[in-house]
Amino acid sequence: MREKAYDVELLKGEQIKAGRILLGWSQKTLAAKAYLSETAVTRLERKILEKKSTMKLLAHVLVEAGIIFINHEDGTTGVLIKPDADRAEEIEEEED
Repeated sequence: MREKAYDVELLKGEQIKAGRILLGWSQKTLAAKAYLSETAVTRLERKILEKKSTMKLLAHVLVEAGIIFINHEDGTTGVLIKPDADRAEEIEEEED
């Protein structure tokens, strides 16, 4: 298991959404991989739900798939994707 490279207290729903999009995953795919409801993912991304345990779980799934979260002290945030990330081409084919 990889070491956590982010502080869940600093993460934002927008970063979760950006990471999911970079992977080409739908909310349904991310929810399934995290064993959560699609509604939980939607609510977190829209800032309706700010539950830290949900944020932590989603962040963990995205990091394991190849996402890197960036949170600088000046408030700058971002998301990167590793070249060997678990992209949607493989996932979406399995769902069909």
